[in-house]
Amino acid sequence: MSWKVAESHPLKDVDPAELRDKWVNVAMDMALIPENNIRVYIEDGIVRIEVSEELYNCMAGI
Repeated sequence: MSWKVAESHPLKDVDPAELRDKWVNVAMDMALIPENNIRVYIEDGIVRIEVSEELYNCMAGI
């Protein structure tokens, strides 16, 4: 599966759980399984939300 970065923020500026919840809702609205389409990475003080290519394409209107 291919992943795309949907959001990237300094950890000090965001709550990773809130970001994940937002994207879980997006995936569910598109009838996609969140566990298979969203992942959260926290590395070097940066929170990165990655989504599946399928979810990314839906959001981009592709």
